[in-house]
Amino acid sequence: MAFCPKCGRHLNIWHIKAECPTCGVNIPNYDWEGRLNEDAEKAAIAWSKFNIFTGNFKSALFGNKLRVIRFIFTFVPLVALILPLANYSINLPFVYADSVNMTLVDFTLNKLLSLNWGSLISLMSSDFIGAPAGMLMISILLLYLAVVFGVLNFIFVLLRAPKLKAGFNITMCVLSTACFSLAAVLFTLCISMVANSTISFISGSVQYGIFVGTGLFALNVVLNTITNKGFKKQRAEQN
Repeated sequence: MAFCPKCGRHLNIWHIKAECPTCGVNIPNYDWEGRLNEDAEKAAIAWSKFNIFTGNFKSALFGNKLRVIRFIFTFVPLVALILPLANYSINLPFVYADSVNMTLVDFTLNKLLSLNWGSLISLMSSDFIGAPAGMLMISILLLYLAVVFGVLNFIFVLLRAPKLKAGFNITMCVLSTACFSLAAVLFTLCISMVANSTISFISGSVQYGIFVGTGLFALNVVLNTITNKGFKKQRAEQN
């Protein structure tokens, strides 16, 4: 539905002339200077918003030394993927391993798909080893969750940079830190419970990799918290 920009008359589909049938104004050329200025103002506003977007993105990632360090350390915790997280020996009818240093990459590529997961899950219902078996499986799951939260942290670093916000990053790093820490606790409890039982199906200990991963994610919590305070001040200045 169209209207004459001067007199407001409703223009039907058969009104194909450039002039309004009521007031005679040339509709395409009516107030062309005003419309040109309006378009120029809209373009200036859009360009200003784009400059703020790109400026904030660059500032959030590389605005000062702390933010550069924060961006770099977004990736550094993933080094825990190739570090030994635990040393273990397993002696079960369907799984046998003797003094293996577990890295998450090696476990994923060489162990994860070859394990008899049906038999492992059935262990959790056992009266004798159900509790430690459950702790073991949950500790492994927590390690993978820590990595997932670490990847999400990187994604949120990019997505939230134009808005100068890091709240989601703090949350993701806290969750990764908690997952690594809880995985170490559950694995240690599992080994302790088995050692005190009559069925010794697993032995081992946590290795330095899990402490490195926990420490690096905890460091990311600190870096994101400090950076987020700077973001709040910067947003206030822009407003």
